[in-house]
Amino acid sequence: MAVVASQQRKGKLKVIVDALGLAEYTITICSNKKTFPEKYQHIITDDLISLSKQIYLKARRANNIRVTKDNKNSYDKRKDLQEEAILDCDNFLGEIQLAQKVFHLKKKRILYWGGKVIEVRDGIKSWKESDSKRYKKLFNS
Repeated sequence: MAVVASQQRKGKLKVIVDALGLAEYTITICSNKKTFPEKYQHIITDDLISLSKQIYLKARRANNIRVTKDNKNSYDKRKDLQEEAILDCDNFLGEIQLAQKVFHLKKKRILYWGGKVIEVRDGIKSWKESDSKRYKKLFNS
């Protein structure tokens, strides 16, 4: 029997899959000449694509850092990457807002795209908070 979507437990690493999806979507949208005319395309689209890739890569890199009791520095690196990815999400939202004004993007597209960014940002924030609780126990014992 299937579980109702609202009752499904989100996997901890769903955020990395979501970040990958955001990068894929961003590359697809930014490559569309109808949405972003070619002569103006690189003014904003290069930044959007770069930010989306960085969010994904930082989340992935953070996930690949194994935190051990013997190496608190590993936790600090992981947390720093999570924080950078969160800041990149905030910057991304600003870039989307700018793109909306410059390229007169439809509100429906902005709501969808921005929603994807917010979902990734909130997922990274939750992951970081979970790590904080988990590793606080590790380093305070």
